[in-house]
Amino acid sequence: MQYGKASKTRLSTYLSIFVLLFSFVLSLGAETNIDLLRKAEANHVESQVNLAIVESLTGKSANSHYWFRRAAKQNHPLACRMVGMNHFTGKGTSRNPDIGKRWLERAARLDDAESMLFLANHYHEENNTIEALAWTFVHLNKFGSSQLPDWTNSYPVEIKESARQMADEWLAMPKPAVHTVRPYERLVQEYLEFRLPNGDKYEGMTVKGIPHGQGKRLAKDGSSYLGEFKNGKENGYGTWFDSRGIIVRQGLWKNGNPIFSQ
Repeated sequence: MQYGKASKTRLSTYLSIFVLLFSFVLSLGAETNIDLLRKAEANHVESQVNLAIVESLTGKSANSHYWFRRAAKQNHPLACRMVGMNHFTGKGTSRNPDIGKRWLERAARLDDAESMLFLANHYHEENNTIEALAWTFVHLNKFGSSQLPDWTNSYPVEIKESARQMADEWLAMPKPAVHTVRPYERLVQEYLEFRLPNGDKYEGMTVKGIPHGQGKRLAKDGSSYLGEFKNGKENGYGTWFDSRGIIVRQGLWKNGNPIFSQ
């Protein structure tokens, strides 16, 4: 599918977000990857978004999408938009505009203005006139835009009325439900610190004294793993740092071994 000028403008806006936030990301500085990653792993939503931005700026699109998606499940509007846009462009994930539309609609229903405008222009290009107009009316209702896109002037009154009715129905809908996640504060309170049988230090979530959940393992040589554990072994998404704090491997792990690395 080819996208017209309007959608390309929206894509340009989407990409410019990173430029605008670049100085902010640099200011994270030594909150250090470990501290930021610890909070993100523990479902602290703003840390997940910040980490997603950092990962994108360093060229790790798949990791960036992963963190945006985790934040999106907690109804972070920007994260929902970015997950949707990633599916439109295939950046860090599969290129699937249908999935992209679902996430953008979620963002729009969370009052994300950019998502509303993108959807309006996208549906206009697909000749889904009523849906296109409906999103412009939702945007008008939420943000009081003084001027609608030029293309809205070409449609008759009866089409606009149908679109207004659709917009009113959308506005009356409840906000999307948040995916069930364990609160950050609860996870922090449950952290334990102890020595593993091989002498490594562990701090993080446990089940009956066994690493299980989000945690950190510090090896005797100074290297460390930060991420998900299951039944005492690295399982899920995690990052391995060398003794200098430099990332050696990052991605999915299974039974203590990385599935892939970057």
